[in-house]
Amino acid sequence: MSWTKRISIWIVVSLSLQCLGLFYIDHYFLSTDSKAVSKKVVENASTKPKNIDITIPTNATKILVSYDAKYLSYYNEDNKLVIANGRDGKTRGIESNDGYEISFAEWLPDRNRMLLVEKKSDDSGNLVLYSYDVLKAEKVKIKELEWGGTDTIVEDIQTSTLTGVTYVKVSNGNNKTNIFRIDRMGEMTKINTIPNLVGNIALVRHKDKLVYEGSVYNKVYATGSSESISVSGVDKLTLIGADDDDNIYLAELKDDLISKVYYGKTSEDTSTWKSIELQTPCAKENLFVSANGKIYQNDTVQGSIKDVNSGTQTSYKGKLVQLYTKGVVSLVDNKVSFVPFK
Repeated sequence: MSWTKRISIWIVVSLSLQCLGLFYIDHYFLSTDSKAVSKKVVENASTKPKNIDITIPTNATKILVSYDAKYLSYYNEDNKLVIANGRDGKTRGIESNDGYEISFAEWLPDRNRMLLVEKKSDDSGNLVLYSYDVLKAEKVKIKELEWGGTDTIVEDIQTSTLTGVTYVKVSNGNNKTNIFRIDRMGEMTKINTIPNLVGNIALVRHKDKLVYEGSVYNKVYATGSSESISVSGVDKLTLIGADDDDNIYLAELKDDLISKVYYGKTSEDTSTWKSIELQTPCAKENLFVSANGKIYQNDTVQGSIKDVNSGTQTSYKGKLVQLYTKGVVSLVDNKVSFVPFK
């Protein structure tokens, strides 16, 4: 067999393996939960399934809700991860592999799936990243996170199902943050950040670009650039989030309070960005950005969420847990309630 023919065969084999990998990621890990059909369906609001109040253990922790509030998750009294159906309240636990425990869980921003990180119980520091499909009750291994160090903790994960890129933010207990990028093929690289200690991170949905905030000096950066994102006349900026249109939302910090928000694309000069004033300054944790670009301000005293742009307020009872696509999730005693936006 000639050498040219051998090379041709190896090229065909290599391309075939890559195509199989991409097929799996696109059709399973990053696929939607249902197939698209062309038939038009007129939904009857009166027959549409609604969420019910979900009773959870009194000492449940880390309550999270999927993007459409069909599911919620929490850790029970045994520190086991539990998934509850938002329509009927039925629950099931997610089992970890022998010798491991689920140390981190996060819902995908537009799928009823979770990203899970399992950590070895013997404190060896071994971490493994998984994808969990709620409908199929199926856990698929994505990547072993071989970073070493017994103090390594996953603090945040940002994923774009459009680009297939995942960023994992970890801390190692030495006042240092590391961010790792994982692509569709499972290749992992370390991101060089300007500050050693990173706070909030947000992913640009349609581009492979991560925006991150330095925890010490409140400077905001984007991957691919060594210059901070600055707004004329503003000394301290804090990262609030990003929307589905690739807009980044930054807020001006004065005396640890926010009174003005700036938003626009990282590809544009910030002088062209839009801004919006808050009628009442608030703490950073009480300001939210939705996927469709709405800014919400939480009033903990009144128990209400206000759409800053329209002024519309939605009241809720108890403690705010999270916002989802169409409403507010709150905790009243040991019951999780779902309140649609007005």
